[in-house]
This record gives sequence, C-alpha cells and structure tokens, in this order.
Amino acid sequence: MATEKLVRAVVSGQAHVMDEAIRTLMIDREFQPLQAANVLGGRGELQTPGCDDIYRPALDSAAALLTKLGIEPAFREFRGAGYTLENTEAWLSEASGEAARLSTRRNSAVSLAHDDAELISRLEPFSLLEVDLEELLGMKSMRLHFGSTELEYWPELRREAETEYGAFLFRSGYSHDKIYCILLTLPGASILAEERLHAKGLVLEDLPNAAGLTGIPARRIAELRTEAAEARRQGEELTRQLAAMADRLRAEALSRYSFLKYMSEGVALRRMAGTDGEAFYLCGWTPAKGQEDFKAAAEALGCTCRFEKPGVMDAGKVPVKFKKGRLAQVFSPFVDMYGVPAFGEADPRLFLALTYCLFFGMMFGDIGQGVVLILVGLYMYKKRGMWLGGILACVGVPAIIFGFIYGSVFGNEHLLPGFKVLEGDGVVTILLISAVIGVLLILFTGVMNIITAFRQREYRKALFSANGVTGVLFLALLGAGAGLQLGLDVAVFSSGVYWAVLGVLLLSIWFSEPLALLLRLERRHEEASVGMMILEGFFELFEAVLGWLSNSLSFLRVGTYAVIHAIMMMIVYQLSAKSGGGYSIFGLVIGNAVVMVIEAALVCIQSLRLEFYELFSRFYTGRGTPYQPVVIDYGT
Repeated sequence: MATEKLVRAVVSGQAHVMDEAIRTLMIDREFQPLQAANVLGGRGELQTPGCDDIYRPALDSAAALLTKLGIEPAFREFRGAGYTLENTEAWLSEASGEAARLSTRRNSAVSLAHDDAELISRLEPFSLLEVDLEELLGMKSMRLHFGSTELEYWPELRREAETEYGAFLFRSGYSHDKIYCILLTLPGASILAEERLHAKGLVLEDLPNAAGLTGIPARRIAELRTEAAEARRQGEELTRQLAAMADRLRAEALSRYSFLKYMSEGVALRRMAGTDGEAFYLCGWTPAKGQEDFKAAAEALGCTCRFEKPGVMDAGKVPVKFKKGRLAQVFSPFVDMYGVPAFGEADPRLFLALTYCLFFGMMFGDIGQGVVLILVGLYMYKKRGMWLGGILACVGVPAIIFGFIYGSVFGNEHLLPGFKVLEGDGVVTILLISAVIGVLLILFTGVMNIITAFRQREYRKALFSANGVTGVLFLALLGAGAGLQLGLDVAVFSSGVYWAVLGVLLLSIWFSEPLALLLRLERRHEEASVGMMILEGFFELFEAVLGWLSNSLSFLRVGTYAVIHAIMMMIVYQLSAKSGGGYSIFGLVIGNAVVMVIEAALVCIQSLRLEFYELFSRFYTGRGTPYQPVVIDYGT
C-alpha cells in the first residue's frame, strides 16, 4: 500500500542545449518541474529565461487547417520525419491555401442554396399571381394589403369581397392549411372594407421584405429551385473533395501538428528553468526507479545531474505518485474525496477497497441481490462511464460471498444452509463479530500510523500517542484480556501485573510530552510549562479513551445493518404471502427492488463513514498533493 518513491532531480548544462534538455527530460519522461529560479536561485542569481514562442503562429495555422478539414486534433508520431519549422510552415501554407479555396467555394455554394430557399419561401405566398411582383408592390393608385385566411373561410370571404364596393380580393398563393390573399382597395373605402373582411376571416399581415421580389412568382420560383439544386450539388461535390483532401492529408497534418505542439510546449516550459546567462538549471520530481535512465539521458546532452532524496523539511512539498492497481484504482474516487496522502503516508486505496468490500458484504449479504448489483454496476461503468458503477460491481462480489455464508437468495434463507442472523443467538454473534473486526482494524491502522510517524520522524506521535506504540499496546492488551477472560475463562482481569501494565501505558500517553522532552525526541516550546503539558496530556488521554470506546462501538453498525437487512426481507416475504399459500411474484420483485435501492444507498454511506471517521483519521491526513508530471494535451 506504499506510494511510489520520488527523488528531486537537479540538472544543469550549457544554455544552448536548454530547449533540447527541456523536451528530452521534462516532456519525454515523467517529470514534475519546480521553479528552478526560485528553488535554486538563492538571492536572485538565477533568472527565468525568455519564453518567446516562435512555433505558436504555425501551431495556430495547423489547428485552423485541422478545423477546416474536419480532423479532430490528436497525437501522431513525428520523430524521425525530419520536420523543421521552415518546411512545416511551407507545407501548411500550401495545404491551407488548397483547403481555403475548396472551403470558400463550398461555403459560397451552400450560402447561395440557403438564400434561394429563403427567397422561395417569400415568393410562395404570391405563386398564383401572373403579374410582375415589382410592378404590383410599387402600385400607387390603390392601396395594397397582404393577408391570409383558413381554407374553410375562403368561399364566404370571397363572396363578401365581391359585394364590397372599391375592394378587390385575389388569391395569391396557398399552403397546406392556409390561403394567401392580396386585397386592393380604393383609398376612401379601405378602412371599412378591411373591417368587414376581417370579420369574415381575413387576417391582414405585413408585406414581406420586397428585396428580390421581382418578376412573375411562379417562373422565379422555378428558376430559384433549379439554381438552388445546382448550388447544393456543387456544395456536396466540394464537401466530398474536402473529405478526400482530409483523408489524403490526415496523417501528415496530425504529425506536423503534433510536432508544433511538442515544440511550442517545450518553449512554454522555459518558465520553469533558471539561467545565469551562460548555464541553465532544471529542478523537479521524478520516479526513483527511473533515475539511472534519467541521468544517462541528461549526460548524453552534456548536462550534469544529481538527485536528492526528500527529507523531513520536504513534508507537505513532495507530490505523491500512486502505484497502479486495478482494485485500488476503482476505489480511488473515495480516497480523492478525503485527500491525497502526504509525504511519508501510506497509499490507503487498497486498504479502503478491502475493508469497504468487507463492510458492504457483511451488511448486504445476499446472493441474488449481489448478482443484480454486479450487473447494474457493470452497466453504469461500461455504458455510462460512471465510476460509482465500478464500485457497485466490486461490492457485489462480497455481497454474494456473504450471501452464501448467510444462506440468503433474494431474501429467502430457506433455500441454502448458512448462518441465520435472526435465529438463536445470531444477533448477538453478528454484533460481537462486528466489534472484534472493528478492534482489529483500529489496531491495524494504529500500526500504519506508527510506521508513518517514524517515516516523518515524529517520534512522540509514533511512541506515545493514542495511535502510537503505547496506544496500540494498550488496546491490544485490553482486547486480548477480554477475549481470554470471556472466551476461554482465563482469569486475566484478576492479575495485578496486567492492570499495572495497562496503567503504565495510559500514563505514558498522559505524560507523552514530558517523556518526549526527557528522551530528547522533540524540542521544548518555551511558552509551554510542565503543568500545562500535564494538563494537555490529561485531555489527550481522555480523548483517546473516548475515541477507543466510540470507535469500537461504531463498528456495531455493521452487524446492526445485517440484522436490519434480514428483517426487511422477512417483511417483504410476509407482505407477499398469499392467503392460499405461496408468494406473489410481483410483490417479491417490487419488495426486493425497494430493499436493494434503500439498503444499497444506506450501506454505501455507512461503510464510507466507517472508513473516514473510524479508520482514516487514525493514520491518514490527506494533506498531500498529487504527482503531476508534464503531459501535453494534443486534443486542444
């Protein structure tokens, strides 16, 4: 459960190889850079070198070319192709020019087809007219109105218009449920005629935009449709030509784009270097297992390289690199909620994965429901990309295992033999097992805390704290004594030596700070008096005792939820029972579904609570920072 060891690399060399060193050591390898000018610069001897990016204009052109060709940016190997900035700019200029010509012509054709379609839509309300629209719309002697009516109103509307003096109604066009009309009125009869015809169903509308409304509508519509069809054909042909060009140039376009992105990122990383005008310096974290290869690569460039192991003063500054592990990776989101391990702390992911599965299985033990959890989890993880689905699929396995232990299949405990929680002294047994598991896990996390404290050279914490050597020994002796006394009837509690040892361990926690000063494990704070140290030690001891008691009892919830699960499924079967015998399948399905949803949510939360509050807090601070080596995102 350890994290991967890191070392701090310090590289120096002649200024003329700085860019190559940045690309070779920072980008091509796992390397998290530090600001060399600040870390190594002392009183300002080092300056940050200039970061003028001569590759950026060409990179922007390459990205624009990919967009024109519809190619998603991605990495394509470019090493060994002999690319330079000059020949890449020349290639981009030629390819971009060809793509721009095709794209411009394609866009013009598409725009023409769109404009023709828009003009046709404005001409269609006049498609039945056999007059020139420009002359009609420019008429001055009569007042022209444009309107429409529903198909069912047209016969009566036309008869009404024929009776109107000085009003002339013409049908100009139609759609599937509407007839478009033109109303011509003499100036004096305009308002009254409009009102009477409106009452018969005529809806007057604003005249359409007159731009382009010329000629006889039917002829213009036919001409525009022909023109639009030809424009669409040209647009499709040019689109095919662009697609063919994209297929032809895809490999080289991505390769040259990757080259420019790589070189541009190398220039940007100059900000992490330091220089005194003649030499440059790089500083950062790299995995210890690859330090020999790293040094060889640096020396091949004519640079010198040294490595520094992190020390006590680096606590809080050293990033953390997790080792790979499938199960640990699935449960990483839960650890991320709490925080990244600090320098010297163990990787808690595998511990969390195993204990979380143990808690979940004990509380949710059922073969059938465990299978359903696995199937639902796999669907969520594979099809929906939800990390929670991976966790559900994992915890479904211990649910099945404990289902065999309990002999439970979809809540039915009569199909298989097993430990029956609700029969005999099953409730007491499961609660005692939960408490024992809790004590053992608390002891284990105490040992992990001792190891971490020694790594971080916090000797008082390692030896005399509630989660240190004295605290672990006290809890272990107390638990062992209770087991021997109650389980094997060995009279441990009547031994004076036993209680004397426990008393000494408690006193060592109480007087932990004076003991640490006496043994020179830490320095004394000038403002802290002996009396104050003893008083603070008493409250630390009181808090430790309460913590042991509350944490141990908290694990009873594991057994309690196992009992609740059995009771809820018993209720489901009672409610689904038929008066004539047997069970309602519908009732069992609905009951199992409801219990699974409710209990899965509750058990997930309670298991996580046990991890965070009863276990993590004993050995894990989560105050670290993740290891973030230089990685180029070629997708942007």
